[in-house]
Amino acid sequence: MTTPFEVSARAVHRAATILLDHTQDGLPFRRLWPLIQEADPELEDDFWGVAPNATRGVDVNLSHNATSLVKAGWLCRRRRVWRLTGLGVQALAEYPKPVDFLSEAGERYMDWRRNRDAFDAAAALLQLLPDGRWLDIEDLAAEYEVDAYTLASVFQGTRPDGWHLALDHEGTTVGMGITLLSNEIETWRNMLSEDGLLDEQYSSQDVVQALPGRRLPREEITALVLGEPADDPVLPERPRKVWVLRGTDEGGASLIRTLWREESVVTLDAGRMSPLPEGAGPQRVRKAVDEAYESSAVGRREELAKELHTFVARIQDGDIVVCTDGAKGYLGVVGGPAVYVPGTTGAYRRKVDWRNLDDPLDIAKDLGDALLGRLGDADARIVDISEFAPRLEALMGPDPVEEVPPADIEPQLPDVPKALLDELTQDENSTWLQECVELLRAKPQLVFHGPPGTGKTYTALALARHLTGGNPGNVRLVQFHPAYSYEDFFEGIRPRLAKQGSDARSEDGGSGVVFHLAKGPLRRLADAAELRPAEIFVLVIDEMTRGNLAKVFGELYFLLEYRKQYIHLQYGSDEGNGFRLPPNLFILGTMNTTDRSVSLMDAAMRRRFSFMELHPEVEPLSGMLERWLDSQGRSQDAAKLLAELNRRIGESPSSDQGFRIGPSYFMQPLAHGGRAGLERLWRTQIIPLLTEFHWGDDIDVAADYALDVLLSHLGIAEEEEEAEDAETADDGNGGAL
Repeated sequence: MTTPFEVSARAVHRAATILLDHTQDGLPFRRLWPLIQEADPELEDDFWGVAPNATRGVDVNLSHNATSLVKAGWLCRRRRVWRLTGLGVQALAEYPKPVDFLSEAGERYMDWRRNRDAFDAAAALLQLLPDGRWLDIEDLAAEYEVDAYTLASVFQGTRPDGWHLALDHEGTTVGMGITLLSNEIETWRNMLSEDGLLDEQYSSQDVVQALPGRRLPREEITALVLGEPADDPVLPERPRKVWVLRGTDEGGASLIRTLWREESVVTLDAGRMSPLPEGAGPQRVRKAVDEAYESSAVGRREELAKELHTFVARIQDGDIVVCTDGAKGYLGVVGGPAVYVPGTTGAYRRKVDWRNLDDPLDIAKDLGDALLGRLGDADARIVDISEFAPRLEALMGPDPVEEVPPADIEPQLPDVPKALLDELTQDENSTWLQECVELLRAKPQLVFHGPPGTGKTYTALALARHLTGGNPGNVRLVQFHPAYSYEDFFEGIRPRLAKQGSDARSEDGGSGVVFHLAKGPLRRLADAAELRPAEIFVLVIDEMTRGNLAKVFGELYFLLEYRKQYIHLQYGSDEGNGFRLPPNLFILGTMNTTDRSVSLMDAAMRRRFSFMELHPEVEPLSGMLERWLDSQGRSQDAAKLLAELNRRIGESPSSDQGFRIGPSYFMQPLAHGGRAGLERLWRTQIIPLLTEFHWGDDIDVAADYALDVLLSHLGIAEEEEEAEDAETADDGNGGAL
């Protein structure tokens, strides 16, 4: 006989299964409930059949039972939206039967209930953390004598203010043992970033890392629990930050002309807001904004909440404020906390000591191209440009200086050593490779172009390894092709099937799909280069003309030529701060000049690159095969064969210099494996290549370029057998082809 618990379990499990397909944004209950009824039409009848005297319907019963999932950390209900957590996705996989699923959630709920006071106290303590600090969840759990994993799970479901500040001992989410979805990791990362706690250098797409020096020691947690703050807690000194602030009056004019100038303030328009409690975290600010601006679009509420939290909590005394009015720039220093002033233009305001009201800067002239580019997003009311603090401090001091400190560390490219010339079999007196370095110093994009077999990719990778000091993480190789796009190369919105623990399959065989902004190889390398400006990073683009360059590079075309400028990205991932290609990021491309399947570079792209040719008959390839054969102790027959082959190509109807073949075809083992190996090379690589070269020409490629014909012409065909025997006797170190 079916019991009320079994029907309730069915409803809860059905709800969780539907939410599995909406892990990114969740569903409000008003939308979730009709989907449950559609998926299980008999649910309500079965519920009343086993519980005829119930005082509430199955929908209310479902909401009540879902509390067990919240305390288990499987479900998060915020602002009337139900969202399955990573732990919930994992639970669906581990407990596929509805009764087992709800029973396990009930057990975890009882664990929470038995220690409710301790869990509530631990959540409350998060709100007492000093600004700019995080804590070890093991320390917090030990203070209240609860299990750290259970505490972390409860925080995932209940999301108290400051929940994101409880991490493992290393400042990551990894050591807590909880399963997280990609969007949960992204939320965690964003919240730590807003609090100024994200260690961007050691964070990645899958790992969130807080600044290690900001962890609150165990003894200070104990002091907070006892209500006795530790004496003179010492926080790491916070670097001075610089903020661009914008505000306009009802007529659209900059407030620096009136209110901000007259009252020495900056303001943030949030007139519908009520005063925020002191120390309000991002989640509490977002909740207050949602309540005050319920009729506004979700995106606008998110942006306002971020701006408001920055204005109230992140901006601090001593920070520099930049305000623009047309071509004029005004600088000031923040001199007080954020104050709520109802009934005024801008509900929140801060005191500012303006330094140049009577002598504003000429933005284009005084700030430089790099800083000017960061001011270009007119929609952003607050922008963090703290990397320019030294430059602006010099301009606003008591005695402003004309020589502004440089904003960038100039990357130093190393000269070419003899070891690299030896690796590439180039003549030790050759200056070709050193010229490549000089070109990169002048323009950080360089293309190697030439026929097949000239070692373009090999040379590019060897040079990249040398420039980066052999650091494999600082070199990235990508290969363009006709389907390659901006989203592949730089960034784009991508769907992704969840992994175990973050995407279990539903009963109907479907699977959870999440959408995220995925970074491509150029964006990842550029972000790393920004974080480590003293290091060299190199992106190698192989076969670059096989892609649609205008489509692949998009708005990045501009940045290739103007490295100190910033642009605002089409997906908004720069968050109003702008994006640039760092000066320590260099690009090496390769281009096959004989590839007829694609067009060559357009004039705009060609202007942005320097070009160095690799051709069999000019430096550094002329004589390369001879030098290599000599270093290997082999005869020069292969060099003679290549020279004769290229001579015949040059005398052919096409007579295109770019059709000649490079020496690398004859620097592979197949070319020196005896007559059988050479014939295999000729049949599978040389003849197909020549057939493509002479497409449309009225010649018999197989006959005119036959291996026997060339060897006979060179007078080495008769010596083939004798040479092969000699090579075998010398263990492959001398003799013939």
